[in-house]
Amino acid sequence: MNDKVHIPPELIPRETPTRWHLWFLGAFLLLAAMMYLFYVYPDSNIGPEQPIPFSHRLHAGVKAIDCRFCHSYVASGPRAGIPVMEKCFYCHEYIIPLHPEIEKERQFYESGNGVPWVRVYNVPDHVQFHHQPHISWAGLECTRCHGEVERMDRLKSVSFRMEFCIGCHREMNAQVDCWLACHH
Repeated sequence: MNDKVHIPPELIPRETPTRWHLWFLGAFLLLAAMMYLFYVYPDSNIGPEQPIPFSHRLHAGVKAIDCRFCHSYVASGPRAGIPVMEKCFYCHEYIIPLHPEIEKERQFYESGNGVPWVRVYNVPDHVQFHHQPHISWAGLECTRCHGEVERMDRLKSVSFRMEFCIGCHREMNAQVDCWLACHH
């Protein structure tokens, strides 16, 4: 004779999480999220540290300064270039002129030495890239290649590769002849 009573599984009470279990799980998830946001996320889309911190998010985003105000040669010359320091002091002569980083830049300016900026965007030496036809003739926005700089404090380093350029040229029905387009 079998003394065991068969109880259907749906009638067996399941252990429900207690308040302590839920609190512990919530605290763990909150700590994991905070660690991710503090240690991992900021470095996931950040470029090299510069000698003077410059925030494109602040200038191009919050203040809505057009890229061409600082990079004034982008539509007429071969390079967009790093703005001359006089351009910085056009505003910073009056806006937060005593900020420690602005004073640091002023020291570079008054010494006659340029700020030793760390290069962010790279094109191989054998490529002849000019901004002017892309901006003036094709009407491309800066974000097409450089991303949403208005959302970045430090620009992420990019080495432009041929696949990137060829893909865009094909999409825009632009010249893809190597020697005529880029390698001249």
